[in-house]
Amino acid sequence: MTDGILLLDIGNTRVKAVFYQHGRLSALSDCPGPLPAKPLAVYFASVATDARLEQLKADLQLTGIPWHQIRSEAQKEQLVNSYIKPETLGVDRWLAMLGAQQHYPDTELLVIDAGTALTIDHLSASGQHQGGWIVPGIHMQQKAVTNYTARVFNRDQQQFQLAFAQDTASCLQNGVFAAILAVIRQANQLAPNAKMLLTGGDAAVLMPFLGGLPIEIEPLLIFRGMTRYIAN
Repeated sequence: MTDGILLLDIGNTRVKAVFYQHGRLSALSDCPGPLPAKPLAVYFASVATDARLEQLKADLQLTGIPWHQIRSEAQKEQLVNSYIKPETLGVDRWLAMLGAQQHYPDTELLVIDAGTALTIDHLSASGQHQGGWIVPGIHMQQKAVTNYTARVFNRDQQQFQLAFAQDTASCLQNGVFAAILAVIRQANQLAPNAKMLLTGGDAAVLMPFLGGLPIEIEPLLIFRGMTRYIAN
């Protein structure tokens, strides 16, 4: 059986995969791993090396179908990139904005991706990218402190609270957590009329602490953006 499109977000260490079929997105738990059907084509965004990409093609046994790489560009339909060199905008940010715009057309947006880095991008209702922020994410900030401070240590178990703590590991975790939440709230202060869409691996951890903001989680936002490149 041949049907659907395989969508891949290829990082240096991890591959996230979604199967797009009959207008629906279905996240796959393992990649490479079993597919629900043989895809007609693969659309992908990648920061990996060419060698890793070729190995992934072989592991998936999908060398006989078209592979289409998506890159950031100056404009895609109603979305206009603000970068002077548009190709240098991270493709994950570009795709998240495209997905958000598809979800809420003609709407001012703040697109927040809470992953290894926290990225925030501001879109006008007409689709003009107004610029954004890149901030080290929760775990990256913790590593920065422990790597450069001899007497500050962490623990593997993460128990984030928006509260002052009474031991070093909790002080680090809660402090970083408060900093990330503050960045998101500051973005809301700068664009108070914008609808906020949150995606990324830390989205579910952050969401309960963002009450009062016009925000919702969309876990497959980047993949929604990819669907705008699929040829009809």
